[in-house]
Amino acid sequence: MNLDFEAKFRLAIKKIGEVGELYATARGQSYQLQEMKSAIVASLMQALPDMPISKAEMTAKASTSYMQHIDETAKAITKELKLKADYEKWKATFEALRSMCSLEKITQKEIGQ
Repeated sequence: MNLDFEAKFRLAIKKIGEVGELYATARGQSYQLQEMKSAIVASLMQALPDMPISKAEMTAKASTSYMQHIDETAKAITKELKLKADYEKWKATFEALRSMCSLEKITQKEIGQ
């Protein structure tokens, strides 16, 4: 039985690298958007200098700009988590291949090939 482990290992390694790069980029973008949340609110509040701080904050958080930022952040987090799942899938595939390869070696040794 030819299981062609080498090709499967190469594909898994390639995918781990590719998806890992995409995941790292998505994670950075997600982090940046999450960290900008307070800066967005502060920026929106600055446009309301005559308003009491608590009311300015409520107004800023109810604004279209803030809601858009929250929506973009949610999309970035979703993308990050989907890429993480794909990355973990390829790592698990590699480990499964490694186990199958070890089992195949033992089997071949036992049957004398």
